[in-house]
Amino acid sequence: MKVICAGMSKCGTKSMHSALEELGFEVHDFPEAYYNFESKYLKFISRGWTSREFQVMYNNVDAVVDAPTYYYWEELMEAFPEAKVILMTRDDEEIWFESIKKQLLSVNGLHSYYYQLFSPTWRKFWKFAINCCNLAFGREQYSCMYFGEKDPPKLPYVLAYKKHIAHLIQRCPKDRLLIYNCKSGWKPLCKFLGKDVPRKDFPWINKNCELANMLWEMPMFKKAKNEMLTNSTLLFAGIIFAGYYFVK
Repeated sequence: MKVICAGMSKCGTKSMHSALEELGFEVHDFPEAYYNFESKYLKFISRGWTSREFQVMYNNVDAVVDAPTYYYWEELMEAFPEAKVILMTRDDEEIWFESIKKQLLSVNGLHSYYYQLFSPTWRKFWKFAINCCNLAFGREQYSCMYFGEKDPPKLPYVLAYKKHIAHLIQRCPKDRLLIYNCKSGWKPLCKFLGKDVPRKDFPWINKNCELANMLWEMPMFKKAKNEMLTNSTLLFAGIIFAGYYFVK
């Protein structure tokens, strides 16, 4: 592990992912955490964790970004004492909250009841996503991922954002830390990591909450959609057949 990105979601995590890959790093993001370590992270929630476990999990990975790894930045820093820490931030907490609210509302429908009823893949993913959310915003916010017309509750989100930044700045050694806004572009990032500045613009990914469309292109979500369509069709066909049989 060379780089620990400790910025919360909607602090340029997808842009940082793309930028680090451009600089030659192998990056693990939220999907990689789910695909590779879903059972590990669920165990951590209920039984706790150690730095040694993170050392084994990420020994062959160059960088991590986004949930759930930003929550475990201290354990990762202990497991990899040579790794550098990047705290991505927004201009202020109000801008960050409006951004994360927009993203939550933009994926309206992904957690609809029929997906949870008809797709085992979706139920497994949703359990993982909810636990990641609980880590950041507290167990009392079990339903903090709101979709549809209801806005997410502002106070627990803003407090979590401010507390995360304050705690990290206080605890992380200054010689290992870069406080970074993606609007700053390549220069401060490359200087911190000892890399040459690429001859291309800094990437902007998910700037306008395109994540909803991006999710549906992932194999897992395509599988969930196929499961939902297949199982719901079988159920309704069974209901029609049973109805016809009893009426007859």
